[in-house]
Amino acid sequence: MKRTKLFLSLLCVALVATGCKGSVESPAVEDNSTKEDSQTTEVATQENSNYRPEIYSGKEYIFEEAYEDGVYSDAYVTGHYDMYKLSPETREAYPALNTAIEDSMNARKKKYDETHAEYLDSSKQLRESGEVSTFVLESDLFLRRADEKVISFVDQDTEYAAGAHGATRYESYNFDVQSGKEILLADIVTDKEAFQSKLAQALTEKYGEDTFNDLEGNLADLSLDNYEWAFDYNGITFYLNEFASYSAGVITANLPYDSSFLTQDFAINSNEGYISQIPLYYPDTTHIDIVDSLDEGISISPNYDPNNLDLFWIQSLNISKDGQTFTTDDLYVWDVEAYIIHMPDGTESLMLMTTGDNDYSCSYVYSLDGQIKLLSNDNFSHGMVCEGDDYGQIVPIDPEKVAFVSRFDLLATFGGTRNYSFESNGTFTSVDKYYKTSRTHQQDLVSKTELTVPVVDEAGEETGEEVTLPAGTHYSIIRTNGDDEVDCTIEDGRIIRFHLEDSNGEGFIDDIEINGVNAYDLFEMLWYAG
Repeated sequence: MKRTKLFLSLLCVALVATGCKGSVESPAVEDNSTKEDSQTTEVATQENSNYRPEIYSGKEYIFEEAYEDGVYSDAYVTGHYDMYKLSPETREAYPALNTAIEDSMNARKKKYDETHAEYLDSSKQLRESGEVSTFVLESDLFLRRADEKVISFVDQDTEYAAGAHGATRYESYNFDVQSGKEILLADIVTDKEAFQSKLAQALTEKYGEDTFNDLEGNLADLSLDNYEWAFDYNGITFYLNEFASYSAGVITANLPYDSSFLTQDFAINSNEGYISQIPLYYPDTTHIDIVDSLDEGISISPNYDPNNLDLFWIQSLNISKDGQTFTTDDLYVWDVEAYIIHMPDGTESLMLMTTGDNDYSCSYVYSLDGQIKLLSNDNFSHGMVCEGDDYGQIVPIDPEKVAFVSRFDLLATFGGTRNYSFESNGTFTSVDKYYKTSRTHQQDLVSKTELTVPVVDEAGEETGEEVTLPAGTHYSIIRTNGDDEVDCTIEDGRIIRFHLEDSNGEGFIDDIEINGVNAYDLFEMLWYAG
């Protein structure tokens, strides 16, 4: 069995800078088999913590190419599965939660690795019989809510294993942040009969009676353990797999937190804002049917390039809510992620993150209160982090702290991440002075001559000390102000600053100088992307 992982080596300079979704490597998941003893003492440190969790996301890629007699043919298996990991600060604040997340991700990896192996074997057997069919295994995680009480996300699993069409199912994960325990539906439903009656009513109002056969009877026979559900900013959303005809797709319904049959222990904090990712699915193979989003009354559907329908390039999107339909300007992208931004004052906005040609990324924010309209458009992609050799995206959770990456060509091409606050007018305001970057030592700057540079502290303030460093010194870029300052670590751990000058004032990388000398004359290699 072979699994293709996309490692970020020298080529990551360009990929990270553009925010390429395909460049994100799955965060490493630790084995918790030896942690049980330490967990008992650690749990006490996290009780009643008010720290809002931060989550990193990565992907494991699946690709099994078919090669015979010197000729490549359609792949045996293709796809990916997402993985989550908590940030170091979150792991420290909530050790029991970290153990629970790691355990769930280890089980998830085991599940998809086993399915991958099964699909590979089946696809090869079909080839031997003369049938060429690429099996597809795709699994995307969508964070629905993360705060001091709960972390809740859903797994959208889409598989094709030959036949007429594929199938899409949802599986949910709900954790108590303080204790790390899985939250069961039985923990929050106080009256099963009233709950199922209200759910039946919500489903009938949304889809119509003709969609179901004996809806109330089927719900009454369903154990609370058999529901897939997730905490959202506006209530609890239920995902009913195979509850209606195939053409109806996955059935969903939302019940508000203040329902009489639900405990209020996990209701949202009305003083906090929330960002929830909408489960979207757009196909990259003709074997899998389109599944449009339908979430809290919002529908998002793609318009494909009519001249290249087989390529599944999304030319524009239709956004519908409360009887209104808005068609975006031309996007021409191959990937779209959608998020609802819910503010404490009750206002809602839709944020789209797109990836298009050359993995170029953009963000768009649309108003959902009243008339649907574009509020802002930035060249942002998801904020990124690096732990060791593992890169991950920072999942949007809190409107007051949204991490985005911007691309820079300052002594090298790199992506810099900083946090932004979402404003009521639909724009983002930076809350950080510096952009932070993570680069491997393979892209260190190595000086060809002696350099005298100022020393700065961890906060980015110059200490007043200057240091003269010899030729051959390695400089690792760690942050920038995005204009004329680049901070680097050196071998002894100190942080120094390069003040960049532009001799011609035209912004060309060839004109960058340090201490009056062109940068190309100071370093052995400047790692610029094309």
